[in-house]
Amino acid sequence: MSPQRAKRSKADQQVGLSDLETRLARVLQPVRPPADLAQRLRERISLPPRRLMTRRLVSWKPFFLVVGGTLSGLALILTVARALYYLFWRHLHADQRA
Repeated sequence: MSPQRAKRSKADQQVGLSDLETRLARVLQPVRPPADLAQRLRERISLPPRRLMTRRLVSWKPFFLVVGGTLSGLALILTVARALYYLFWRHLHADQRA
């Protein structure tokens, strides 16, 4: 495909997309949920009391345990993967030399 043709097709796609967006904006209208549905959702989704939220934010120990554990696990996985890679890499090259 020539560069000019690629540019034209890209321009045609842009025009097609803007035309599609215009049509969809005319056809699709916002829908408001029934009031009782919204009220039920508000009742089911509740925020914990402010005291509990601040206590969780102040407590940094669990956060550091999670981050430390994740980083330690990642380091272990990388170390094992590197060891296996070098072990099999040497094994493959040793077979080719022989």
